[in-house]
Amino acid sequence: MSIEDKYYQVSEGYLHRKVANNDVLISVGANIANFNGYITLNSTASFLWDVMSTPQSARQLVQALIEEFDVSEETAQQDVEAFLQMLQKESMITECSYEIS
Repeated sequence: MSIEDKYYQVSEGYLHRKVANNDVLISVGANIANFNGYITLNSTASFLWDVMSTPQSARQLVQALIEEFDVSEETAQQDVEAFLQMLQKESMITECSYEIS
């Protein structure tokens, strides 16, 4: 199964907040021990994080970026793949099964 066929959702334990005009992810609860500090998000990453509050496939995320930011499919695909890889490395997203009923 490729990255495009999987569904992802943000993991619990992170808050998305605006701090001094910057979008940031802050760890809370048990995650504080594993993740010290915060991550500053650009507008694309902030948008994707919000969209991933519900399960989304990489294909859906690419389409959402194209619609929101009017970028090419190639650019959107590269951005989504890089963002998902970073989040997976930090255990900030969960792969989930999601069936459309």
